[in-house]
Amino acid sequence: MQQTALPQKQNNTLAALSGPGLSIILAAMGTSAAAVTLPQLSDGFRGDGVDVTLVVSIYVLATTALIIPVGRAGDLFGKRIVLVLGLCTYILGTFLACQAPALPFLVASRFVQGAGAAAMLAMPLALVRDFVPVGQVGRWMGVMGMMSAIGTASGPALGGAVTASWGWRAVYLLQIPLAFVALTLCMIYVLDRKRGDTSGGLNLPAAGALAVSLAAFTFLVSDIASGFDIRAAVLVVGAFFMFLIIESRSNRPIIPINLLRSTHLCLSFVMNAIVSAVMMGMLVVGPFFLIDGLGQTTAQMGLAMSVGPIASALSGMSAGRLTERVGAGRAVLLGALAMTVATAAMAGLPYLFGLIGFILAFIMLAPSYQVFLAALNTAVMEKAAEQDRGVTAGVLNLSRNFGFILGAGTTSTIFWSLAGSENIVGDQAHRISYAMAGTFAACCVLVCGAVFLVLVSQRYEIDPNVRD
Repeated sequence: MQQTALPQKQNNTLAALSGPGLSIILAAMGTSAAAVTLPQLSDGFRGDGVDVTLVVSIYVLATTALIIPVGRAGDLFGKRIVLVLGLCTYILGTFLACQAPALPFLVASRFVQGAGAAAMLAMPLALVRDFVPVGQVGRWMGVMGMMSAIGTASGPALGGAVTASWGWRAVYLLQIPLAFVALTLCMIYVLDRKRGDTSGGLNLPAAGALAVSLAAFTFLVSDIASGFDIRAAVLVVGAFFMFLIIESRSNRPIIPINLLRSTHLCLSFVMNAIVSAVMMGMLVVGPFFLIDGLGQTTAQMGLAMSVGPIASALSGMSAGRLTERVGAGRAVLLGALAMTVATAAMAGLPYLFGLIGFILAFIMLAPSYQVFLAALNTAVMEKAAEQDRGVTAGVLNLSRNFGFILGAGTTSTIFWSLAGSENIVGDQAHRISYAMAGTFAACCVLVCGAVFLVLVSQRYEIDPNVRD
């Protein structure tokens, strides 16, 4: 009876993944909702000597730096317990942020919150592979992508409304009961599969060196528009070199050697970073185009920018089912090709047709990204060894974060360089429109590179028998 009862409980996929899905929503909301509180924080914490934007960037930094060690911990000690601890850490950080008496305390609280979010992003993808049969992985990867889009889209809307009515502290207070719901669902429905060999424990020196390297890299790239920081670059190289030395001498590496030796996986991570950079470019450049180029108000800009996340959320399940229907490999290629067309449309349609062209191109771009993301996640996680699913999910999220960080810096630099070019004749609105077209022409070239990498990666499948 016990042998039949356990699989029945694990096969209740919707219940098992409800907590992890809500965790992804909260982790995504943790970035987007906090961003809308920055103006009020700037007024309320004057004279603290701390840049208010750290409230957002420190969260991203913590998530980026810790996501691989957290993923590895899930493989060793169990994904359920790591996700539960991550949610508890997130709740603690959120409570501390809600009570913050000063801006430095708020920034520190956000680091704690981001540390919890690392587990809330890495573990759900790994748990999909644990609970879902191989033939249904695509649809549930699509659902997880939809959860991320819901969190990103709802954050500014809810955060803006709550901040306007009750102040910035209420934004954090709102997240606490939702996190407790996710925690309860995970404790009831999520069951751990077989864990890895924990006799050697987590390689803490390697985890620390990797975290320092990733944190320094995040600072280096996020501020690249202000110039190249040689000190940050030295820290990146030094910490990463130390990480490689520790890993080479360890019997229990943080990142399994098979992940680094697989050309197919490495190409997948690079593709993930490229398309994520393009999507972050959309979020960074789009508001300036709408306000400075088209003369939209802040409220109108917010409505226009919400079109993409809403389209992503609505297309998540369909993207997953398409992945199952045509196969993950073909769906990755279809998503990349669709993004090529969409970025070309984003370069041309807004320039020619203004707001209508922008909305049409965004509606094309967001679902294309969802198809690519669901298919790539499926292709990578289907081939991940059971004992390495947590760290594989961590590397997937890390590559996406790298893309976001690189995209924010590079697209902003391209955009303002073009807008300020002396070769452009016309008023400010024309310059901004031209810069928008040029930026997304560059993004189209990047996505064409991703298409090429997709084609190359087909030659390096981990298991040829799993080909679609």
